[in-house]
Amino acid sequence: MQRKVIFKCVVKTIIFLLVTILLAPIYFLTLLIFYKWREHIGPELVRFYSKICLIIFRVHIEEVRNYEIFKKAKKGILIISNHASFLDIFVLSSIFGSVFVSKSEVKYYPVIGQIIGQIAWLMGSVFLNRDSSRERIKVIKTIANTCSDRILVVFPQGTTSRVTEQLPFNRGIFKVIELNPDISILPVTLHYREDAEIAWHKPQSFRENAMRVSAQDNIHVTVIAHNPVCIDDYRGKTSAEVCRMVEQIVAEPLRVSCISR
Repeated sequence: MQRKVIFKCVVKTIIFLLVTILLAPIYFLTLLIFYKWREHIGPELVRFYSKICLIIFRVHIEEVRNYEIFKKAKKGILIISNHASFLDIFVLSSIFGSVFVSKSEVKYYPVIGQIIGQIAWLMGSVFLNRDSSRERIKVIKTIANTCSDRILVVFPQGTTSRVTEQLPFNRGIFKVIELNPDISILPVTLHYREDAEIAWHKPQSFRENAMRVSAQDNIHVTVIAHNPVCIDDYRGKTSAEVCRMVEQIVAEPLRVSCISR
């Protein structure tokens, strides 16, 4: 049985690497040639790549609740989501055609991280150095200035965690709407049926978590979009209070799932 699991992990990893290495130069050249239109082309390239990755890791999106809320908004959306796994990126991109605000360390993950990091930057993803308060302020201003014509995703927990160990949201990103009132925050909840097996948490290394994810026969996820938070919701509240409000909205379906188990 152990050999079967190892074989499954190796096969999925090899296919993932081959697909990434094959598409990387094609995407890179496409974005350079059509650099002027990269913000329109990029999200669709991400969507295509993400759908392939979901097939490789056998991730099934069981349901997307309230998708019509997203369709009504379309532009100027900042998606705020809980963060359980590296699979979150593929799930959200495949549905929403989004780019991401990511920690700068991702760009320096061995080989693949460097390749994907450069392409993600060309597509419009924003990288944040969490150790620099000046950098955080700069990134928040960048998001406020550029979010009007793209769909950005932020994981305000800053890192991944299991449903039973949900980390608090960082409030800094919630200043974005104060800088650009045209932006709407779309809270989104990701709930994996196999959360206990695939969620990346300490003290696991990325390699260990990737092996656990690859070992799964199938992975099932439900995506829940909630009502957007707009500038009107900020009236009489601090950004910290709005942060707590959105955190509760995102976390509520996860709490219900834990109780019902």
